[in-house]
Amino acid sequence: MRTPVAYKARRRASRETLARGMNFAVGGAGVLDTGNFQRNISAQIDLFQTMHHSPGCRAGSGKRTALVVVSGNDYAYAADKDNGTSVPIAYIPTVVRELGGQLRRLRDEAGMRRVVVTNLHPMGCTPTFTRLLNYTGCDPLANAGAAQHNAALRSVLGALDPNNRTFLLLDVHTPFAAFLLNDDNNGDSDNKKFKSTLRPCCESFRPDGYCGEEDENGTRQYTLCDDPGRYFYWDDVHPTQAAWVAVAGTFRAAVKSFLST
Repeated sequence: MRTPVAYKARRRASRETLARGMNFAVGGAGVLDTGNFQRNISAQIDLFQTMHHSPGCRAGSGKRTALVVVSGNDYAYAADKDNGTSVPIAYIPTVVRELGGQLRRLRDEAGMRRVVVTNLHPMGCTPTFTRLLNYTGCDPLANAGAAQHNAALRSVLGALDPNNRTFLLLDVHTPFAAFLLNDDNNGDSDNKKFKSTLRPCCESFRPDGYCGEEDENGTRQYTLCDDPGRYFYWDDVHPTQAAWVAVAGTFRAAVKSFLST
C-alpha cells in the first residue's frame, strides 16, 4: 500500500494520489485528549465521515479499509501529569473502552469492511525509559502496562468481532520484543542487524531535552549517530525507518491474507 495523502494536504493532491486513501492521523494525538489540542480518534473519524458524505467524494471509498494505530500517547500524557507510571496503568480500562467504541463506529457508522488495529509495543524499552537505566535494560512496569493494554484490547476485539471478519489485531509487540528484549541484539557484535536497540541514534544532552534541540546560540544540544540504519530507535520514542522495515516484514503476510478475504 502506497502512502496515502494527509488530510491537511488533500486540496493539493492529484486524483491519482487521492485514490490511495487518506491519512487522518495527527502526531501526538490519542484515543482521548492528550492536552495539546490535537484531534483525538473520535474527531478524526468525524472528519472522515464528513468528507465521505460530501459531494464528489468517491475515490477509494469502495475498499473501505482502515488502519488504526495507537502508540501510547494517552499513557505518556497521563505519566507526564502524574510523573510516574501508576496512573497510566490505572488509565488503561478507560482508554481501551473508548478505543473499542471508536472501532465499533468505524464498522457500524463509517461502513468499514476491514479494520487493522495495532497493539502496543514494549513501551518500557523506548529510550525514554531505557535512558534512566543507562540503556542497559527496559522498565518492567511500563512493559507490564503495555501487556495489560494489549490483553484488554484483545478482549474488546473478541467481543466486537468473534469471527474476526472485520478486525485484525496487528501484533507489533511481538516483533518489537524480539529485537529489543533479545540479549543477542544488545551487544557490540558487527553481525547483528542493529548496533543499538535501547540507545537512540539522536540523543539529547539532557534527560528532559529532545532530539533537534538547540541553545540560544544555535548550538546543538544532542548527538547524532553515523548510521541510523544500525539503530532501532531514532529518538526517545520513534523507531528508525530500518526498524520499521524489519518489524513490518514479520506481519506483511498476515495483513495481505486478511485484506484478501
